[in-house]
Amino acid sequence: MTLAPPIPARQTLDPAQARSRLIAPATQVMVLGISHLDNAPKAFDPTWLEPVMCRLRAYAPDVILTEAMSGEQLAAIEAYKAVRGDAGKWAGPTLAFAKDAQTALGITGADALVQADALAAKPKLTAMERRHLAALFLAAGEPFSAATQWLQLAPAERLAEDGVSETMKTRIGRFGIGRSEIVSIAVALAVQLRRPRVYGAGDHLSDVTLPDDAAFGAAVKASPDIIAQLDKATPALKPYGSKTLVLDSRERVLPVLRILNSPAFAKADAQAQWLSLQQSPRLGAVGRQRVAAWEAQNLRMATTVREATASIPGGKALLVVGASHKAFIEAYLGTMTDISIVSVTAVLDAHPTRC
Repeated sequence: MTLAPPIPARQTLDPAQARSRLIAPATQVMVLGISHLDNAPKAFDPTWLEPVMCRLRAYAPDVILTEAMSGEQLAAIEAYKAVRGDAGKWAGPTLAFAKDAQTALGITGADALVQADALAAKPKLTAMERRHLAALFLAAGEPFSAATQWLQLAPAERLAEDGVSETMKTRIGRFGIGRSEIVSIAVALAVQLRRPRVYGAGDHLSDVTLPDDAAFGAAVKASPDIIAQLDKATPALKPYGSKTLVLDSRERVLPVLRILNSPAFAKADAQAQWLSLQQSPRLGAVGRQRVAAWEAQNLRMATTVREATASIPGGKALLVVGASHKAFIEAYLGTMTDISIVSVTAVLDAHPTRC
């Protein structure tokens, strides 16, 4: 009897291996994990971030991204509200201001973004062009980019002209103040480095895959082991309790960010908040469904980073994001052919000139 020839082993593709054969250095991406500063103690002052900002200026990213949702995604969710839910619960003011600006300028959101991208690509802008660009970004549903342009104007040039009405002027200014990390880190850095915009990488398209709230809540309530992990009440998670990570003084900013961006925290946090949901018999399918939605969300965020870095091969990007997202996004970016992950802790431990 003649035996059939053995089937050759299947060769699987690892895109990341192609990185070693690039014709030039890989694009660098830093994912800065942070606890949302809107939830910091009342005493928190954004000026405490200056040691971080100094190091980020030295890193000098060409592209800056945040966890805000893009105007394009907001419009997509709004258009498919029956399927995707209400985008207004995530960014109601952004949607309302964009629609008003579109009416004032006589333009659609999509056309506003096309015109904004073309104008932002110019190497040097006049004050008139910068004001108009701020108006276009507002109409495109990109208010933080509008604020980035507005704050690059001298105070005397921040006028209600060139498409900017008095109402729009007030609204644009509103997105350039506050202590959230989007404003106090991303927008502030973009202004200091004279970057044209900040990109929204946040995602809520994946919310459609979330499990039923009541069913998920009941399953968690019936799972004391899950509650203990979510509350960081286990021995492995105790070092990462709220008291350890609270930003209640200037001196704690760098140490807390070092913890939030450490491999040890990433591993413990991922296990506590996400992987444990898949491993609990009590949660069953709803636990797995919740993690599926989380993975889809982070995959889309990684995709946005990849798209935003396509035009800067060999350049540098920064994503400022909630610390729980960091490990997942880095893992997905790490599979890509032209992305090199920058160590946040190494950047924070550095001592650049003037820092």
